[in-house]
Amino acid sequence: MNQPHRSHVQAAWLISLLAVIWTVTASCIAVALGVSSGSAALEAFGAIGFIDALGSVALTYHFHHGLRHDALSDRLEAIAHRVVIIGLFVVGSGAIVGGIVRLAAGESGSSNAGTALAAVSLFVLMALSARKIYLARLVLSPALLADGRLSGVGATQAAVTLFGTATTRWFGWSWADALAATVVGAVAISVAFTSWRASRSAGPALA
Repeated sequence: MNQPHRSHVQAAWLISLLAVIWTVTASCIAVALGVSSGSAALEAFGAIGFIDALGSVALTYHFHHGLRHDALSDRLEAIAHRVVIIGLFVVGSGAIVGGIVRLAAGESGSSNAGTALAAVSLFVLMALSARKIYLARLVLSPALLADGRLSGVGATQAAVTLFGTATTRWFGWSWADALAATVVGAVAISVAFTSWRASRSAGPALA
């Protein structure tokens, strides 16, 4: 691959590292709150966060390796890209199945803490997504671009989780949380297909 400027690689490494720290912390909280309150959307949100963290871990290693050797590795780039795409498929499918099960069973829940976490996550993930996508074009990394889109999926889920938990909590719409999880699962799979098709194309799709 063409070698980008070292400062851009360093910035890509830093944003990937920050993404790991944020997503692991927020995901642990989201899963714990989802389990305790019975919120399908919070559980799905946490699960997607863990997958986002895995992709960011792979990218952190990839860019750190590039800084150490003054060259980015095509092999590590491909591995990181694959991790993100597989994660999107797996979590998207799980979110859809879990949401449908909750809809059929009529089970849902929410919490004020979960609603607050979703609100904060919405803004943080939007910022992470925008930064990753911007840097992906500078370092010519389809893997970072896909990871930026995965963070965008996380931001979308934060928005629908906010909607789902808030409406369940305040209006008693027990179906809203499970429906939110299902919708975001479909979005995740759609993004996974887009990233997979880009990886199969003749060159890096960084548009």
